[in-house]
Amino acid sequence: MAKKTPEQLAQEFEGRKAKGLAKGGAAFWPNIIANAVLKLTQQRAAITPDTLIEMIEREAPTLEITVRSGAAEAVARLKQAIAKGS
Repeated sequence: MAKKTPEQLAQEFEGRKAKGLAKGGAAFWPNIIANAVLKLTQQRAAITPDTLIEMIEREAPTLEITVRSGAAEAVARLKQAIAKGS
């Protein structure tokens, strides 16, 4: 079996790391939506898909990287639900 170069090993590691982050973040999306709903309820604001998406996108950059990927998943699922409802 041929030995891999350090560059090949680093590339494989980055690929596995990205895949792991995506899988880990996928578990967070229901909690992210629930937290956004709770915050909007506390503010007595209207809870619509658009306001949820806006709130999640506004807060996502401040989150930990794994949770940030969950926020992206939550936004994608909300947009998919809107598209199905149209």
